[in-house]
Amino acid sequence: MLLKRYTIVVEGRLGQRFAAAFPSASLVAEQSRTRLLTEPLDQSQLHGLLERLRNFAIELISVHESDEPQARTTRTTGTAQIAHQE
Repeated sequence: MLLKRYTIVVEGRLGQRFAAAFPSASLVAEQSRTRLLTEPLDQSQLHGLLERLRNFAIELISVHESDEPQARTTRTTGTAQIAHQE
């Protein structure tokens, strides 16, 4: 099965308490949204991540297949990374 990276944009700024819930993604906080930059995922892993977003009642803005590199400044928290982009 083909693995792909995805950029998922959600409404609101997700903080450290969400980092452990999304171990396959780096969280990049922006003004009023958060981008989740995933490690390579297959379709079932992507659907699992989207299901977790839904379970937390986090509003999904977009999902795009991405070749974008990981964020420049990252801070490791548990098994996930949180990044802040200016």
